[in-house]
Amino acid sequence: MSFSQVKPTNLSHQISDQLVEAIKQDKLTPGQKLPSERELMETFKVGRSSVREALHSLVALKLVEVRAGKGYYVREEDRISHGKDLVQFTISEKDFLNIMEAREALEPQIARLATQRALPEDLQRLEQTYVDIQQAVTQGRYQYTEGIHLGITKATHNPVFIRLMETLLPLFPDKMRGRTIPPEEELQMHRKLIDGLSTGDGELMERLMLEHLKATRTFYMDALREESYSENPDWR
Repeated sequence: MSFSQVKPTNLSHQISDQLVEAIKQDKLTPGQKLPSERELMETFKVGRSSVREALHSLVALKLVEVRAGKGYYVREEDRISHGKDLVQFTISEKDFLNIMEAREALEPQIARLATQRALPEDLQRLEQTYVDIQQAVTQGRYQYTEGIHLGITKATHNPVFIRLMETLLPLFPDKMRGRTIPPEEELQMHRKLIDGLSTGDGELMERLMLEHLKATRTFYMDALREESYSENPDWR
């Protein structure tokens, strides 16, 4: 089994893409143990956080499972079919609007609830996530901002919402990730969300989240039209 070294952007997503491809091509078979985190770090020439994020996304997609004290394993055939459906979903750009529709229905309500339940440590974790993204931008590296959205969800302390968002956020099509909102603009958008959470104003936070998601939808739709994706009627 051979993997190729990944590029220094979107590291976790490149890793998960290669692992998914290995599963689809049966290079990693149901029930087979994945290489250890250290082995994957050496193979892909990346840090532990990138490897763990990639593995967690595969767990969320139900392609991989964690066995306590043993590591990560490809899920058995009778348990993996749903995960394979999700993989097909992630690689189809046409499903972008479906993903955004789901997020726009779910996340504003999550954001409202989070303002009522957020603890000081939740806000501290979000601030650290923001700093990490800000530093990555300063260094010219792209870092997907799903950590902020997941952090807001975790502030609800509702395990069902958390599980839903852990499953939904990785579905954002990889080809869409490459068309990023200008970094400074994206940082400003997420700064508003963090500040809104700390106000305790549920209505304000709900409105900020919906505005953010709609702006995200508009940006990516415009980018797609510029590249003639609008020729497909599903995108109109």
